Amino acid sequence: MDQEYGPRTYGYGQIQAQTIIIIHPGSLNLRIGRATDLNPHTILHVIARKRLYGGPIHRDPFLPMQGIKVNDMILQEMEECRLQVSHTLQSCLQSDGHRRYATPPQQIAAFNRRAHPVKLSDSGGEWIKPEDNVVVGDEVLTINPNLDYNIHFPFKRGDLNIHDGPGGSLTAVLANLETIWTRVIHYQLGIPPWDLKHYRAVLVIPDIYNRQYLKELTTLLLCKIGFGGCFLLQDHVAATFGAGLGYACVIDVGDQKTSVSCVEDGISHRNTRVRMEYGGGDITQAFHWLLQKCAFPYKSCSPDNKLDAMLLRKLKENFCHVNLDICGSQEKSFIVGDECIVAPLSLFQPELLGLSGPKILQVQKLSTGDPEDPHDDSYLRETSVTTEELKRKMYGCILVIGGGMKFTGIGTWLQNRISLQIPYMYRAGNFIQTKPLTLINCCEMSKQLDIITNTKEIDQEMTAWKGAAIMSCLESAPELWIYTSEWEKNGVKLLRERAPFMW
Repeated sequence: MDQEYGPRTYGYGQIQAQTIIIIHPGSLNLRIGRATDLNPHTILHVIARKRLYGGPIHRDPFLPMQGIKVNDMILQEMEECRLQVSHTLQSCLQSDGHRRYATPPQQIAAFNRRAHPVKLSDSGGEWIKPEDNVVVGDEVLTINPNLDYNIHFPFKRGDLNIHDGPGGSLTAVLANLETIWTRVIHYQLGIPPWDLKHYRAVLVIPDIYNRQYLKELTTLLLCKIGFGGCFLLQDHVAATFGAGLGYACVIDVGDQKTSVSCVEDGISHRNTRVRMEYGGGDITQAFHWLLQKCAFPYKSCSPDNKLDAMLLRKLKENFCHVNLDICGSQEKSFIVGDECIVAPLSLFQPELLGLSGPKILQVQKLSTGDPEDPHDDSYLRETSVTTEELKRKMYGCILVIGGGMKFTGIGTWLQNRISLQIPYMYRAGNFIQTKPLTLINCCEMSKQLDIITNTKEIDQEMTAWKGAAIMSCLESAPELWIYTSEWEKNGVKLLRERAPFMW
């Protein structure tokens, strides 16, 4: 009987892995695919809905926009911060020991003003008029802006995009998520909605979460979309699985948020979780501001225009770096200088990100409890004590994930910045500073830091998704699954009992 049972278990395991869908939603992109896929499908996490005649207009921006009017005080603060970063770069040395040099912005601007645009003949890329009332993903970019469509991004700054106006209620946001995910699964993965009862879903959630939202998202997966089972996994924990690390201080720089937490043995320590409301999209805005100061030839470029916003993202990805050996001006179709370094370094100088409004720092808040869970109150005061040994371990292993910090050389810059600020008692190997802090001492300390960006040749944007796929196939995974019948009967109590994080 054992001989007969063995192959069945193995065969079921293989089928199960192919029927697990990993969903990692973000403020800009959605990453989704089977657990057996090498890489997920990555599409814009956006939906366009046809507006009723005379209905209110709502179009979420493709780049983070300011919530307040940018005044002279904010611009002055940004300029002072730009000069500060520029002076820091001028004091840096290249790898050969020579001092860096920079081309003055005035000289770059003088050259760019002489640049003339070349008008290309129309070669496709025309606007489309959708036949459907709903469009999702990358196709939203091709909709004629003059048509009556509202545009919604369900996530903003790493959380559900709840706001005033059309499409801003929790019900509307969940309906948008249902439509986007169902259509992507159908047309990208080839799984029709009526077959989803045979599949299970793993949802990658933010490290700092709202428990009410998680309850609604679980209901969405099991009762609305119709998966046969699901479980939720924090993105930072998933990232350590994807990187193959037992512990790490995880830094996740997305498009609209940067989050940090300490993860050990699959648990994210609650009192180490921090989220800052800026990311790669804010860097794009800062880069555009820097380009304008250098007489960027594309004068009509506007972040409000969806195609211009995507162009600016592409320019940032292609041009920006933190390679100190690249000095002076670089000639593309126009000239840029240290603007390509100053923009990424705005991660360390958030004052440069003033165009997209004030930046709020968030920590994990205690929940108000849920009436469906009678044992909920006993978990509200749960806090973990961060030991001295844990601090020492976390300073020694830092994992960088997300697409907002993919710049050449940024890991070395981060390593040097952290080396200067680590208290000596937490340095790996019990390194004790007995000499004045010099460049040589800093290099000695930085060697003991492990800054990990691309692990196992996995793109850092995919690390969390890949980790969730790995975890869903582990022998211990069956203990995590929540099934539809159980959820309808017991509700949120199942999350407290089975979620792989402290509820």
